[in-house]
Amino acid sequence: MNNKLKITKVANSLAVTTAIIYLVCILAKWVAPGLTTTLGSYLFHGIDITNLVVARSFSYSLVSLITGAIISWLIGALFAMVYNKVR
Repeated sequence: MNNKLKITKVANSLAVTTAIIYLVCILAKWVAPGLTTTLGSYLFHGIDITNLVVARSFSYSLVSLITGAIISWLIGALFAMVYNKVR
């Protein structure tokens, strides 16, 4: 039985998942900036991140989205290749 992962499918899945999560975060920040800052503080064990929060432009967010998706694609491809080798 051949249970090898398809590298492109795993990489694409991780890149799309990352992009969706990033878009949800951006939307949440736009709709409820105070709430997202508070939730972010909770994620960092209560560290006050309010002084770190900076308004970003649309182009900055777009570049971040693309960069995150590319890095996630590379990580997904690497994961699938390693999985297929050690399997």
